[in-house]
Amino acid sequence: MKRFKTFCATVVLLIACAGFLQAQDLNAAIEAYNLGATAAQEGNYANAIEQLNKALDLGASLGEEGASVVTDCKNLIPQLYLRQAKEMAANGDGAASLPVLDKAVETALAYGDASGIPEEVTDLKSKIYYIIANEAFGKKDFALAIENYKKSLEFDPSNGVAYLRLGQASANNGLEDEALAALEKAAELGQEQNAQRLSASIFLRKAVNAQKNKDWEKVYEASSNAIKYVDNTQSNKLLGLAAMELKRFPEALTAWEKVMKSDPQAKDINTTYYRLAVVYEGLGDKANACAYYNKILNDPNFKSIAEYKIKTELKCE
Repeated sequence: MKRFKTFCATVVLLIACAGFLQAQDLNAAIEAYNLGATAAQEGNYANAIEQLNKALDLGASLGEEGASVVTDCKNLIPQLYLRQAKEMAANGDGAASLPVLDKAVETALAYGDASGIPEEVTDLKSKIYYIIANEAFGKKDFALAIENYKKSLEFDPSNGVAYLRLGQASANNGLEDEALAALEKAAELGQEQNAQRLSASIFLRKAVNAQKNKDWEKVYEASSNAIKYVDNTQSNKLLGLAAMELKRFPEALTAWEKVMKSDPQAKDINTTYYRLAVVYEGLGDKANACAYYNKILNDPNFKSIAEYKIKTELKCE
């Protein structure tokens, strides 16, 4: 009987100790949670998250007794990762904020968060990658800019301006086909005018480079494409020259007439008149050829050739 009483006393003592220890653990969990909440209010997110993780572990070890602490920690930890990342991005440390945003999503999904954190992180990542890309573009690091514009578009494929900037960066990096593809998407997403202007400049540059090599077929093709986007004087001059070299006189006539009409008072208008005279001559239109040769008869740069054509070759009346 004495032994039984001793045994019972021991059991009671153990139960009391267990209850005491459990109460201690609960108090420690609550204290860690309060420390974390205070640190969060002070903007010390790293410390806050550390304390809340400690509270979470202690609460989880207590089972039902620590359930409310666990719930509160799970609700707060993803939000703190998100706040920390936002603050880092706002302070110009966007690249470093990206893994913190990943932690926000990771914990939100792991804890069954339904507050829209994954969607908000997607939007933030798109903006952060876009900012990083713009910074790289400004430093003429076009390869890095391209990489980050593409990442931005992975998170927000409806961003027409990002496609436009991707097209610019790709063109500057010599990736003309990629640039044109990006600009086509930009045009579809509300950036049509800017995309057309940039697409025209890409084809115009192709035409200029081909002219240096006297590759008139390429000049003709590139300048024709440029005009499809923006019908301007420089593109028409290149098209007119290429068409003349290739003896495509109807196309040359259209191009040079556009040049003439775009600025009838241009300083080099006599050069345009000369081109038109040659084109009309190529078309077999003697009357118009003579008319344009007569226009440049008093220009010292063209006087000799104009006189020869008028008096000897065409025998203009």
